[in-house]
Amino acid sequence: MTCSASDSEKIVINCGGIRHETYRSTLKTLPGTRLSWLTEPDAFSNFDYDPKSDEFFFDRHPATFAFILNYYRTGKLHCPNNVCGPLFEEELAFWGIDETD
Repeated sequence: MTCSASDSEKIVINCGGIRHETYRSTLKTLPGTRLSWLTEPDAFSNFDYDPKSDEFFFDRHPATFAFILNYYRTGKLHCPNNVCGPLFEEELAFWGIDETD
């Protein structure tokens, strides 16, 4: 499968003040989730997007987001030891990730 030019474009996500950069194709690995919606053409108007910094902003727990983004990259979901289970479950629900997958 070849990636289109748009799939190789990078998307910047600011989660709780921490910037994360990834490829559009990475976010498409879990269709129907909040992060996959950032790849849609109307994402700039549907989410908190700042054209000056060229980033999407989410006021969410920044420590858990790195693990959530890594799930898109690797297909393996890891709950960090320093985060309580209910908080991690809440973050998964916000991002639209089913923890049983």
